[in-house]
Parts: sequence; structure tokens; C-alpha cells
Amino acid sequence: LGLLVGQRNTLPPEVSQTLLMVGLTHIIAVSGYNLTILLRASKNLLGKRSKRQATLLSLALIAIFLLFAGQSASIVRAAIVSVLSIAALYYGRQVKPLVLIMLAAAITAYAKPYYIWTDVSWYLSFLAFFGVMVLAPLVIRRFPKRLHESLVANVAIESLCAELMTLPYVLHIFGQMSFIGLVSNVLVVAFIPLAMLLSLFAGIAGMLLPAFAGWFAWPAQLVLTYMLDIATILSRIPHVFVQNLALSLLQLVILYAALAGFTYLLYRRT
Repeated sequence: LGLLVGQRNTLPPEVSQTLLMVGLTHIIAVSGYNLTILLRASKNLLGKRSKRQATLLSLALIAIFLLFAGQSASIVRAAIVSVLSIAALYYGRQVKPLVLIMLAAAITAYAKPYYIWTDVSWYLSFLAFFGVMVLAPLVIRRFPKRLHESLVANVAIESLCAELMTLPYVLHIFGQMSFIGLVSNVLVVAFIPLAMLLSLFAGIAGMLLPAFAGWFAWPAQLVLTYMLDIATILSRIPHVFVQNLALSLLQLVILYAALAGFTYLLYRRT
């Protein structure tokens, strides 16, 4: 349920703590990544046959996803960005991530102004999105071309960039960080689409064919067990999770100014 719709209330506390310690809490916090997986699947399914059908299916999936996953800041942001991206691609326009981020931020802040003052996830969502969609492509281009299509390289760089963008804010608000997050994400994130698909099959089988649900569920159990075992093993490494490292507001501003300068430098050199 955490993977599919972000339902975390039924997770045992020790599992939640383990995922937090290794930087994998985001896999059970439904976000744009989950929506991206669904939209890519619809595009691969119908994109070559009919652009209009693929667009309609994508919009329907977004609506259904919002119904099941709720309307948290990260989900609303992901839905707005997805709709804008779909519209741009449908009319043959180039998608510019920075424009998408600013427009989505303006729309969500206008609709619900309290996001700006009270919602930590709103900031984390946009910071992570900036890291994955703006900073990561600039970093990847500095590497040899043979690594551009490497799944491991892309996951590692995207995870690192997302972590770089969110870490100062996390330290400022929560005062904690994981030193093993990059390793855990490389080992786990690539399996999330498969885990979502197998978990969906297991859930449907549990509802329609309860007598045979176990046979349909074991592939999902195998993948989920691997993911949890990796998290458990890494969380047992001494000193991988540190608390009480709060940053001041001035330090926060200085770090983000440095990251902005680094991003601009990469952009000018690319």
C-alpha cells in the first residue's frame, strides 16, 4: 500500500525507522515517481498506436491516482507537472523542467497558500524535483556517453542530486541525515516499478481469487523481501544515521546559494 498509494499507517514502526535510517522513506511516500511510472506505462502501451488515446489514458490515470492517493502537496504537484508535460508533448512543445517547477509552484501556492507556511513536503517535493529534472541531467552530460543509458548510473546520479537539493532543508527542519542513502537507493529504486506491478497483481488476486492469492503474491513478496532486507542490513551499519545536526537559516541560504551557483556553472558549461 505504501508503494502504490502512499499508505504508511499500517507499517510496523521498526520498518518505518529502518527506511528512515537508510534514506528510503520516499519509496513509501507516494510522489511524482509513482505517477511517472504509470504515465510511462500508458505511453509505451498506446503511444505508438494513437497519441490521442495515450493522452486520454494518461489523464484518466492521473485522475484515478488522485482519487486513491489523496491530495497531498507532493501528489498535487506531481499531477500538475504531469498534465502540463502531457499537454506540451501532445502539441509538440519542448518541456522545460525549470518552467514546469515554477508554474506548478505558482499554481499550488495560489490554490492553497498555507503550503508556503506550513507544508514541509511542499518544499521537499519541489527541491527533489529540481534535483532530478534539472541538476541530474546537467551532471549526467559531464560523464561519458556510454553511461547516459546506464540504469545504475542514472539512478545513482538522480538520487545524489535529489539528496543534495533536499539535504540542507532536511537538516534545517529535522536535523538528521543518512550517510548510506545513495547506496540504498542504487540497490532498491530500480526495483520499484516491478514491485508496484507485482503488488498490484497480488492485491487484485487477493480481492478476486482469495483461495489462490498466495500463488499470485509470492513474486511481490520476493521483491519486497529483497528491498526490506537491503534496508535492514544497511541500517545495522554503525553511525549511518545521524541526528541533531540542525542548520541555521543563514547556513541554509548559503548552501542553496552555492547549489544554485553550481547548477548555473554546469548549465553554462553544457
